[in-house]
Amino acid sequence: MPCQDAAGGVTTPRPALVLTDGAGSSPASDLGARTLVSGMLRLADTLETQLAWLLDGREAPTTDAVAQLAGLLVRHAKGSLHDRAAEQCRPVRDLRCTLLLALVGRERVLWLKVGDGELVLERAVPVNAAQETQEVSEAQDEEVPELMPSLCTLGERGKGEFANQTLFVDERLAFEQVQYGIETTTALTGIALMSDGAAEKLVAFDGGQVSGQLSHWFDDLRRGKLRQRDLIRRFYSESFCRGTSGDDRSVALAARDLP
Repeated sequence: MPCQDAAGGVTTPRPALVLTDGAGSSPASDLGARTLVSGMLRLADTLETQLAWLLDGREAPTTDAVAQLAGLLVRHAKGSLHDRAAEQCRPVRDLRCTLLLALVGRERVLWLKVGDGELVLERAVPVNAAQETQEVSEAQDEEVPELMPSLCTLGERGKGEFANQTLFVDERLAFEQVQYGIETTTALTGIALMSDGAAEKLVAFDGGQVSGQLSHWFDDLRRGKLRQRDLIRRFYSESFCRGTSGDDRSVALAARDLP
């Protein structure tokens, strides 16, 4: 079978990441996944004026404004699959897939989640070192405090595909089933979107813990040293595959310099 995951990202006019995972029971979900990635990135470019107002300004947007934009994104996702299904003379169900999305501004990040998979943020937080009595020069007092990465997930854990419990972008998706929100970019140093196949080994089942491997990838990415082959080698190593479902594994990463 073809890989049913798809992922993409851009840096201009603003950083944007999209990751989709096709339903295993849908015969053309790989096509649906690729359609959503390209369609959502194109929409983000088209909506740049609205996104600049929502994500770049110092004044926080209202709850209604965020909900309206999230609703527009979901309608576009559903419409994109509907149009592609019509071109293929297929029902939309044949193309259904999950959707993870992150749009980054100067002040805020808009995230959206349909179905399983994981969205992870990395922030740089001060190290809580023990205070020691010592003479400190005035110059040392002005030094930047040591920072360490802190990883957290966004949204509720997605359920498995068994018994049709996982949500997908299709004609039956209701907006009330979509998870979305706004996060500040303060101290934000990395964003990761993962399909459930990748998240199996990188995020605890309850979402409470995230593997430090992500921080190593973020660090390599911001230094220009991360290569696709490094990810492939890691995803399909014996230790990573042991005890997993064998599902497709995809990740989309964005990183910026530490504060």
